Amino acid sequence: MKLQLSLMFVFTAAMSVHAASVEIAIVAAMRLSEGGNYSWHTSVFDDARSYEVDGKLCRGYTWQRQPMPKTIAKRLGRGAGDLLEAIFKDTYHYVIATDAGWRNLSELPKAHDDWQDDEWIYVTAPVWPAPDLPADESAFDPFGLPRAIYLPVIRNDEDVSARPYSNAQFALAQPHQELAIVVSCHTDLCVEGDVVSGSLNDIGAQLLLVHDGHEYIKPVVATGRFKLWLHGESVAKYVLELAGILVVERRPVYVRQKSTTVLSEVGTTAFTLPSDVRERLAGQPGR
Repeated sequence: MKLQLSLMFVFTAAMSVHAASVEIAIVAAMRLSEGGNYSWHTSVFDDARSYEVDGKLCRGYTWQRQPMPKTIAKRLGRGAGDLLEAIFKDTYHYVIATDAGWRNLSELPKAHDDWQDDEWIYVTAPVWPAPDLPADESAFDPFGLPRAIYLPVIRNDEDVSARPYSNAQFALAQPHQELAIVVSCHTDLCVEGDVVSGSLNDIGAQLLLVHDGHEYIKPVVATGRFKLWLHGESVAKYVLELAGILVVERRPVYVRQKSTTVLSEVGTTAFTLPSDVRERLAGQPGR
């Protein structure tokens, strides 16, 4: 009887510690949004390419620097460089850095008369294998996830493109929003010391694969997993491994990507908001 009581006490204590650890992990993941300002650096690699994104959030505005999207490059012409800087007020209100200063999207020249401002997605020239993405003929893909989970049912007349595809998107992608999706859409969560890992449900993976503002990219099915590194009571770094099928330009494409985000200057990040940026963002019409 004493042994049974002792085992029950140990089991109950272990469950309490686990529950407390999970709660601490969830609070840490959500704490980033409380600070109001932070910086980050994200490295991404997928089946077609690798690239990096830098960002700063301060006083409700977000500065981002990322690879130049093909659609924006066409409109900037010779003034387009390898990188694009943008300042966002929210998903649909932003300005882009050009040789002539900060400009709204509507102020950029159109490449042709029927050009649509919503044409955001771009696909780079296929490169395989991608840097640091070794070919693997086993039952697991380069992310270590089973290949079988990437075989959803597609109609007979819809063939998923086998070409390497880059899911790089020009969009507002804030780490605290991504962590909020992780917290609300995880299917399991394991805490080992300062490392938190788990899997994402289909909705969560879809939300992370396609950012807001990309109505012309439709996720069909997705899966993923995550790993967070805690420092004190907040997240210092996190990794997202995602895979799924998207419909791009009315064709389904298979996408896999792995991103590593490192957070810094939490609570101390600052950047100067030019006066013309504030005026242009204030003058943009609502969606």
